[in-house]
Amino acid sequence: MISANCSIKDFKESMFPIAYLLIFILGITGHLVSMYVFFSMWRKKRSLTTVNLFMVNLLMSDLMLVCSLPFRVSYYLSNSCWTFGRVGCKLIFYIFYLNMYTSIYFLVSLNIMRYLALVQPYRYKRLQRWCNGHLVCLFIWLFVALTSSPLLFLSKNTNATRNDSYQCMELPNHNRTIQTLITINNTTMSVGFVVPLALIVWCSVFVAYRLCKPGPAQRIVTISRKKAFALVIISLSSFIICFLPYHVMRTVFLYTELDVSNGKHSNSCDSIWLVRKAAVVTLCSCVAHSCLDPILFFFVGENFRTFFAKLLRQEKLDTGNRKRGQQRAEFADPEEMRL
Repeated sequence: MISANCSIKDFKESMFPIAYLLIFILGITGHLVSMYVFFSMWRKKRSLTTVNLFMVNLLMSDLMLVCSLPFRVSYYLSNSCWTFGRVGCKLIFYIFYLNMYTSIYFLVSLNIMRYLALVQPYRYKRLQRWCNGHLVCLFIWLFVALTSSPLLFLSKNTNATRNDSYQCMELPNHNRTIQTLITINNTTMSVGFVVPLALIVWCSVFVAYRLCKPGPAQRIVTISRKKAFALVIISLSSFIICFLPYHVMRTVFLYTELDVSNGKHSNSCDSIWLVRKAAVVTLCSCVAHSCLDPILFFFVGENFRTFFAKLLRQEKLDTGNRKRGQQRAEFADPEEMRL
């Protein structure tokens, strides 16, 4: 069968572990630091602004994804043998898409809030007063969880290999499942990617226009200018570098695999190899978006950089006090030391 002859198993088993381990190390470090900052801010004020609340949920979503990567690494380092059971296979598969699309929606929410803060500040203040950010976050989680739930019941390629090990994260080779995946893909492409991308581009265009031509609300623009600019750059970078190539290649990959399964593809493996390897690379770049979000927290999070500045000043002050204490001890009178 052509799909077996054109396998990229060796490529995946070398590419995925390296990429996932690097993303895991960078992601877990950045998100633990971010978690510490948000917890310290919450402990002082016992509340979070709506923007910071969206960021905390974005942090939780990314952290869940990052923590699932070691299981994927274990799979590919074990010669593509899954040892965590069929339920574990479905959960890891589900967690990936749950967290990817919740991250996308929280990015959209952040862009809308920053757009309102810069372009329509009075409406932004009213929204901050009346909008319940907790309900918005709950709605996003429930909406993505329910729309992604068909993945839990999808038939995966979990054929037993040896010692109760299974193949997981491999595309099934029967037409019905591939066609179901294509249907799911087309739906998630529109609802989970195209619409959010359009909203982010819309907000970015108006924010960029306002930054170039501030208008009468100069003070408000000056306060929000750097945060809005950082949000535009980081959000668009996440979509263009991470999400856009992955969604395009995922669609091309699924239709290619359907042709291969139906025997409609040519006998040459070159084009199949190209599509499959490109799908692997874009999947890694999509997962890498979780490393960009701590940068977003630093530049856009309200009081985030202020917290770090105070932390650094306190560290310098403590260091200076210790040095002065050491100097006083060195020049102190020996008789006084004995007393």
